[in-house]
Amino acid sequence: MRTTTNANLYAYWNDVRGTRAAPRRFEIEPSRIADILSDTFILEFQEPSSFIYRLAGTRICDTLGEERRGRNFLDDWQTSDRFSVQRHLTSVRKLGAVATILVDGATQAGRLARFEVLIMPLLHNGETIDRFLGGFVTVNPQSWFGCEPIASFKTIETELTYPSDGLELAEPALRISLTDPAPPPVLPNVRSARIVRQDKRQFRVYEGGLSRRGDEST
Repeated sequence: MRTTTNANLYAYWNDVRGTRAAPRRFEIEPSRIADILSDTFILEFQEPSSFIYRLAGTRICDTLGEERRGRNFLDDWQTSDRFSVQRHLTSVRKLGAVATILVDGATQAGRLARFEVLIMPLLHNGETIDRFLGGFVTVNPQSWFGCEPIASFKTIETELTYPSDGLELAEPALRISLTDPAPPPVLPNVRSARIVRQDKRQFRVYEGGLSRRGDEST
């Protein structure tokens, strides 16, 4: 991870979850991460293309120019990137992945800034992943932050890691609208893969290559 804030948030999440795929939402204590709360958020999965902000830190809201609660996380991305971001969130939800996304944010006037977005799975009431804890941190702070809001994001690179490799996760019940696209496919064999996406190219890297039985299929 490129930012100390996200590294600290990941370490806290990892400590709370223990040997489970994900900690429960109520186990996340704001007082334990008080110094980075302004850069953190929580999302709720509602349908395949809806990941709604339940909470968003003050610095995130200032960067985007408005309160994010109730807004769809995917709306902040360029149209060409929304499907791929949705697919990565599906990997977090179905496979217990942790997504680290490097993005460029652009203002209406064309100013650019780079951010690192961290997304980790949470359980709420049941045994399915339907919440997400995240960090949204600038890599290169700009003097104009807070004056010109970021209007949209473009994905530069995505990395998925699987700290809970081998655990079986329950499948969430979906509230699917007929107007929504089908949820992106996620194959079980990517559970042991690291996916890196740069510009329009995507690579899937398997640990151990062909020396691991079962990695022959893609």
